[in-house]
Amino acid sequence: MPILTPSAVHLDKPLTNLTIAYVQDQSNFVADKIFPVVNVEHQSDKYYIYDRATMNRAGDVGELAPNTPANDIEIALSNDNYFARVYGLRMPFGEQVLANEDAALDIRAAGATTLVNRMLIHRENQFASTFFADNVWGTNWDGVANADNDTAIEVTNWDDYTNSTPIEDVTRLMRTVQLKSGGFKPNKMVVSKEVRDVLVNHPDILARLNGGATVSNPALITDAKIAEIFGVSQFLVMEAVENDSAEGVAESNSFIGGNHCLLVHSPDSAGLMTPMAGATFAWNSIPGASNLGITVESFTGDYLREIQIAERIQVKMAYDMRVTGADLGGFINSVIST
Repeated sequence: MPILTPSAVHLDKPLTNLTIAYVQDQSNFVADKIFPVVNVEHQSDKYYIYDRATMNRAGDVGELAPNTPANDIEIALSNDNYFARVYGLRMPFGEQVLANEDAALDIRAAGATTLVNRMLIHRENQFASTFFADNVWGTNWDGVANADNDTAIEVTNWDDYTNSTPIEDVTRLMRTVQLKSGGFKPNKMVVSKEVRDVLVNHPDILARLNGGATVSNPALITDAKIAEIFGVSQFLVMEAVENDSAEGVAESNSFIGGNHCLLVHSPDSAGLMTPMAGATFAWNSIPGASNLGITVESFTGDYLREIQIAERIQVKMAYDMRVTGADLGGFINSVIST
């Protein structure tokens, strides 16, 4: 007599309450968190820059005798420009594919999410090459195996837990930037994921944490606490990951950003007579663009149906990342050795 088995009474089918995707958390990306986003109407324009030396010059103020005029001074101006390039990526959806789609899937939404994720990775890479790179900022130091002294433009690599002094290094770098920039102290600090992982285990950092945290008690080591230790309002970590292998080649993942440290003076928003180390000029007058210059578009029509494409989704970003005040930033290249 035949005996029923579990496989005989059930045919496998996709779950309707579970799909797995790999979309990075927005907190991994820092490109829109460091510098103000300046919304612009045109793809290119200029902006004025007041002369810093004139603002801070001493020696012109004099005591006024009765009926005598004060000394005259003038304001000096220069200008610079931006050009917002438009970047884009798109994905087609075939008629037959959508018609055969399982209930658990929403391929259109998944496609749009994938496009945005890829665009954010592209923008993060541009942030790294524009701002988080060697020889960009007015103060540019190097991490080395053994720095000679605390006056050189070098620091001992922070992963040398015996000899390095990251808190003293940052304090010295902030003081240098503040002096060079005419009085503007860095208020934001950016490090790569690798550097952050070194800092949370550094004896100098652990010694400053309330309760005497140790490597075995890492819960006390938050980014907010590290910001407090270094004396900045924001401590941001570049945690975005990119796969730089070609289609069909084995995946090759790495963190975007390298092993560096950046300190900048940057306001939360841009405005008139506002000093800032950098800015992102977002061209948001393109139809459908958000304040960040991001556009998500859907295209349908006979010209697509002719080749059996039901819909094509396109994501665009229009922006220009600019260093607007090089002296308002300090950078340590290769602050860790690996």
